[in-house]
Amino acid sequence: MNANAPTRATPPELSADGGNQPIRSLQYMLNQLAIHNDVLTRLAVDGIFGERTLEAVMVFQRESHLPVTGVVDLTTWNAIRDAYVHVELMYGFPPALNVLPCGTYTAVEGQECEVLRIVQAMFGSLNKVMSNFKPCQINCCNDGETYQNIREVQRLSGLPVTGTLNRSTWAYLVQLYQALVTRA
Repeated sequence: MNANAPTRATPPELSADGGNQPIRSLQYMLNQLAIHNDVLTRLAVDGIFGERTLEAVMVFQRESHLPVTGVVDLTTWNAIRDAYVHVELMYGFPPALNVLPCGTYTAVEGQECEVLRIVQAMFGSLNKVMSNFKPCQINCCNDGETYQNIREVQRLSGLPVTGTLNRSTWAYLVQLYQALVTRA
């Protein structure tokens, strides 16, 4: 073996009597793969190598032209991990979108600023997938439905419900948008 060759994780074989954390990792990776492959089954990430996890492993093995044993040996583990890394590189979370001016930034009720144009466009897209948000006029002003939608983001995230756009509210809004619009 080449001393400079990259090493791979070598988990113990996973099966019904395997350890909890490697099974959670396996289930998480299979779930991420299932988002982009309708043949694979979505799983609860519960750390239990039950019937659904066994089925998901066997389907993955069949689709990957591996021996269909239901056992996650090193070959199967590496194939799942490699497929997961490939999917994450192609579809992984985009970096955070930083559009707010530097320093502490807020847009209080009634304030106008160009940043609100982006916020209002995001609410327009979120409105199509969540009934919590109302369509709002794109007018660069924190008023009306924009103000109410910002309050709803704050309520959902557990932030103080002020209706003021700030960095914490923006961060949660971006997470919602990425999870429900860009990754849907």
